[in-house]
Amino acid sequence: MYLAAGPMASLFDRFRRDGRYRFRAGRSLDPHEELHPEMVGPEVSVGASVPNTPEELMAMQQGDRSEAQRPEKPEKPNKITAKVKQVLDLIHELDTTPGEDQQIALTLVRELEDFHDKVVADLQDDQDAKHSQIAAWAVDADRLMHCRIFLDSIDLEVE
Repeated sequence: MYLAAGPMASLFDRFRRDGRYRFRAGRSLDPHEELHPEMVGPEVSVGASVPNTPEELMAMQQGDRSEAQRPEKPEKPNKITAKVKQVLDLIHELDTTPGEDQQIALTLVRELEDFHDKVVADLQDDQDAKHSQIAAWAVDADRLMHCRIFLDSIDLEVE
């Protein structure tokens, strides 16, 4: 039988007495101490909606996939105001060229981009503005900038 000598002797002696193998600061620990609740015996209670077996969990997940439980995405109504209809009618009446249509589209995208940039600047100056609002408006402004760049890069001349 191996006998430990020196400072570690007491540590090994305690291990032999109580059979514990986990130690902290020279003291043996209960192996069930500080474990996650799911790692401890059934005396730990969890919510009624928590499954007890992998099969119950899979059944719950299959139930979540049903279309009946998912709310439908709300559709944006396609509202064309009187002003918008008047502008679109005017564009059709003028019989614009593709290059002119591109200029009109670029002007509209620039207007939207400038509007978003101004909103972002105003929100940055506002102490009560939420960071998420600023980020959302900034992302949209960035998307509009990319749309403008892509739209401007389109070559409409036929060679």
